[in-house]
Amino acid sequence: MNKLYIVITDFNGYAQTRQCLEALRASQYNQFTVLVVDHGTTDETRIGLTEEYPEVTRLAGSSELWWAGANNLGIRFSLERGADAIMLLNNDCYVTSDAIAILADLIDKCPDAIIAPVQRDCRTERLISISPHSCFLLGFPSLSGPKEMTPDMAMRELLPVKLIVGGRGVVIPAGVFNQIGLFDEKRLPHYGADHDFYLRARKQGILLYVASRALVEIDNMRTTLADNPGTLNFAEFLQSLRNIRSHRNLRDVTTLFKAHYPIPHLYLLGVALYTVRYLLVYWGRRWIFLLRSW
Repeated sequence: MNKLYIVITDFNGYAQTRQCLEALRASQYNQFTVLVVDHGTTDETRIGLTEEYPEVTRLAGSSELWWAGANNLGIRFSLERGADAIMLLNNDCYVTSDAIAILADLIDKCPDAIIAPVQRDCRTERLISISPHSCFLLGFPSLSGPKEMTPDMAMRELLPVKLIVGGRGVVIPAGVFNQIGLFDEKRLPHYGADHDFYLRARKQGILLYVASRALVEIDNMRTTLADNPGTLNFAEFLQSLRNIRSHRNLRDVTTLFKAHYPIPHLYLLGVALYTVRYLLVYWGRRWIFLLRSW
């Protein structure tokens, strides 16, 4: 791989960005250019990068950019400078020292595929996702799949998957963006843009893989509004259906189902199944939370 660009987005999260950059500095493979898309509202990231990480290129973005728009800003910058491949790395994701070397080698072998590392919780050290997939028909835009590495999986360098989740160390060849475009920042500015992108890639015949031996540590300290539904009161639950910072917000959910539901004219059925399931999960976890609180 001749030119690898790593795109990190930061919205007022410099403490995590610093840890992300320290992990990159410790990488066994260092033939890459790091971009930090700073679309926050304070000067902490700008000052910190200038003083501590002069080798990093900072791209200033509007505070109105969300996940998709911020990543697109970094992707466009990278493509204009001749990137062969781009790694998307959320600032709360910390690659292990050998992860980029493993991914770079695999991209050389499979230059037209999208390859992601295995995700592991940085606190519990439990695997988060190995082979995620979706079942839109029954109202599931994502299913995590197995969370333990079987001996058979461990023996294979690349595990074919039907979905990749987020920008957690995934490496995307430049040709993929030329073929299917960037993230849909207008219709899916924040949540759902990753699902839409990888599903569009699959429909175009682009292979999706997870590298069984490459790991990225995930720090979920700053989570989506709906990540722990049992802690929400009913007003907050309703807000989670509307707020763009919630992965359950019905605007983005509806857009995603409309684009990828297997029976196009019945996509609202999928949305309804999704919403009912979330409501049942909320009530179940809410009662457990209240009983434990008493």
